[in-house]
Amino acid sequence: MDSAAAAVQTPLLCDQEWHHAVDTRDASYDGVFFVAIVTTHIYCRPVCPSRLARRENRRFFVSSAAAESAGFRACRRCCPDRAPGNSPIDAVPRLAESAAARILAGDLNGRSVRDLARDLGMSERHMRRALARALGASPFRLGLEQRLLHATRLLRDTRAPVTRIAYASGFQSLRRFNAAFREQFQMSPTQWRQQATRE
Repeated sequence: MDSAAAAVQTPLLCDQEWHHAVDTRDASYDGVFFVAIVTTHIYCRPVCPSRLARRENRRFFVSSAAAESAGFRACRRCCPDRAPGNSPIDAVPRLAESAAARILAGDLNGRSVRDLARDLGMSERHMRRALARALGASPFRLGLEQRLLHATRLLRDTRAPVTRIAYASGFQSLRRFNAAFREQFQMSPTQWRQQATRE
């Protein structure tokens, strides 16, 4: 079978999988295919937040050009004809990615979520919502995971005292460091270090 025939048949082989991707708005399929709706003559990305069309009214295309050649026009909500990441529905994931990158770089160490949100030009509430929707985590949780990851590296790779590691990892008190460690690993930082050095 030549590649042109394969390209034509691929959507037929993937119908059930792609219907499921549209029904669940699965972002991993974004850019893999486009879904066109025969009743509206509009085509969308699989992640489009518009109301879901009935399965019998959907047609799948592997490119936006193919959908347009078949007589469908681009959705104004998800903008499938734009470069990935440049449509309005990509704003929240972009914002969450930017906030997460700053948090993982340590920008919440010794600072409040409100301060970080202000630096990024948004409200604290909007940043919390964006992170929850895109990553399923709060700014606090991401910051805590970043500090604990840094602490475990220092505990494993250095001989520095636990107190120094607590502050170097971004914790504001030894008490909070010990509590976070026990909650995450069910052991103290000293016990974790002893176990890590034995392995």
